[in-house]
Amino acid sequence: MAKQLLLTILPPFWPKMPPLGLGFLQAFLNKNGFPSEIYDLNNYFYNLADTDLKREWLVSCNIRLEQDLFGILKSKYSKEFDSAIEKMLACDIIGFSCYKSNFYTTQKITQELKSRKKEIKIILGGPEICRQFFKNKDNFGEEFSKWADYFVVGEGEKPLLNLVSGRQTKRWAEFEQMDTLSDLNFPRYAGLNLENYPGKVALPLQFSRGCIRKCRFCSERLIFRGYRARSIESLIEEIRFYKERHGIKYFVFFDSLLNADLAKFGRLCGEIINNFGSINWEAQVAVRNDMPDELFLKMKKSGCYNLFVGLESGCNNTLLKMQKGFSKEEAIAFFKKLNSAGLNFGVSIIVGYPGETDSDFQESLDFIVKNKVLIPKIEQVNPFTYYDGTEADKGADYKLNKIAFQRMEIFMSKIKEHGFKFTKSYIGNLLEKNA
Repeated sequence: MAKQLLLTILPPFWPKMPPLGLGFLQAFLNKNGFPSEIYDLNNYFYNLADTDLKREWLVSCNIRLEQDLFGILKSKYSKEFDSAIEKMLACDIIGFSCYKSNFYTTQKITQELKSRKKEIKIILGGPEICRQFFKNKDNFGEEFSKWADYFVVGEGEKPLLNLVSGRQTKRWAEFEQMDTLSDLNFPRYAGLNLENYPGKVALPLQFSRGCIRKCRFCSERLIFRGYRARSIESLIEEIRFYKERHGIKYFVFFDSLLNADLAKFGRLCGEIINNFGSINWEAQVAVRNDMPDELFLKMKKSGCYNLFVGLESGCNNTLLKMQKGFSKEEAIAFFKKLNSAGLNFGVSIIVGYPGETDSDFQESLDFIVKNKVLIPKIEQVNPFTYYDGTEADKGADYKLNKIAFQRMEIFMSKIKEHGFKFTKSYIGNLLEKNA
């Protein structure tokens, strides 16, 4: 008899769109003869929550909620909690998508499952497992061994298939990713009711994995090794499926950089125009002075309504230390092209990066203020936070550095003074709230 396989993500996590990673895993397993079900417990419990709890749910890095939510769900929503546990206990194998925000809840839930059914197989994957791997390489998995059987570090499709098919014998798989994404079926979210998501009309897309840049602070490069893109035909088919089957009107690309391969990006925009006229889409892009002017116009014509640009600093010394791959002069030229094409965008900023001096910080701040007319919005501001495994200076304890926090306060005071638009929920959103 075929084993029952469940893929789930526990709260708290961003609840407004279906879990993209689990969608890809489900599609890949189904294609290879292992049917699975996605059980989005994050969305399920979010929809049960009252207004106050929902408000807290949407606060990034809310460490108090991360620690308390398991108890809240077990007591306040005991009937639904017990029902969820019973559904999971009926399965043979459960894969959990782990992020920093939901790792404590995942630990508590899996401990409960193991205490009631020892033979159930628990697989942990996701960004937090990757972080734990780099944090504890020498004894990775030991502290979790009582409540988990297998761990997937990095991309999940190949390792998960090996685990459920019995080909994987080691307790963890490290960076066993596909050479290409040509065999990757797009998510159809079978079994999920997309009407249950608060966004309702927005779905995530992923055209590529990995990044061509080598920013020293970035953790995304740790998960996906090298840059790979799907076929344009597959993505167009996916967009058509979502539009026709579910009436989806907005799409969010979850690529590290949608403009990593300029030739493919240009063809993608062209095919969107040819097939749909335009769609409403947003994405993250890199500052590139080699992007042709006509590509900016294609982006606009294909329906781009917002872009996230990782500027991080307006000081060339700091940009060089970060290995961002561009100068502040190149950023200005890029912003001018975005504005000329009528493309809306916001930038992210990091303050207190290792080696950033007072004069470097002031130069960065002056750059932002001076170029207000070119920058529609400040999307994100954070003090530097070290992520295990990255190339940034681990020895510099900037996570709790008072100077970095002071610089963030000065930065925010200035952009408010000068009337910048900014996304309130993403100011200091990488910090641990209520710690």
